[in-house]
Amino acid sequence: MKKIVSAILALALCAGVAVAASGCGEKSKNSNKGTTSTSSGPGYKVEPTKPDFEEGDFGYYRLNEKEVKVTEYKGKATKVEIPETVSGAKVTVIESNLFQNSAIESVTIPKSVNEIQKYSFAGCQNLKEVTIPEGVSIIGANAFWNCKNLTKISLPTTLKTVDWNAFSATGIKSIEIPESSTYSTLSQRLFAQCSKLSEVTIPVTITTIADDTFAECAEGLTIKAYTGSYAVSYAKSNGFKVNEMPRK
Repeated sequence: MKKIVSAILALALCAGVAVAASGCGEKSKNSNKGTTSTSSGPGYKVEPTKPDFEEGDFGYYRLNEKEVKVTEYKGKATKVEIPETVSGAKVTVIESNLFQNSAIESVTIPKSVNEIQKYSFAGCQNLKEVTIPEGVSIIGANAFWNCKNLTKISLPTTLKTVDWNAFSATGIKSIEIPESSTYSTLSQRLFAQCSKLSEVTIPVTITTIADDTFAECAEGLTIKAYTGSYAVSYAKSNGFKVNEMPRK
């Protein structure tokens, strides 16, 4: 009888472990779908890709024979210039967390770059101005989050995706979204908590704006857009001031 009871208890224990394991797996699966979790919130640091080789102050990982991504910065300079080519290959990707919380004041991003990954510049409190060159198509989540003194950002027409929170909690005062046939959506909390943001220029090519794109921004934020565009109706529906421009 004791053996039977022990067997039943063992089976029950195994079932509990299986259910727990299943639950953890489901949670991980859901987090990949974009649900809120502590692992994806501001300040999260992913494990950097181990560089294949180093040159100067940077470490690089080979994506293929013609492309590399910059994965490590060991320099101490506050004015940083990322090279366009290295060891015969183009630098096309800026790794996640590359400069996160560093003391850099300015960065030159080469035209060869097509992707800036998440948290690349997050928390860079001394960064004041960034020009993202033509050719960049992807900007990851939280890429420039919490850059408090970043007051000016120039965006390229080659954008396709700018993920959530990319420019939130920055010091920008105004921003012009470029007119582009490849970029149509302003994502969730893209400019949230930008307390100094007073004017945003939005082209007719933007046809989707999340409800919280401008959450917790400056009072009196004005959206500048063409008459009859989606941006005008969005601004009026969400209580923002509108500066309507006549269509050309």
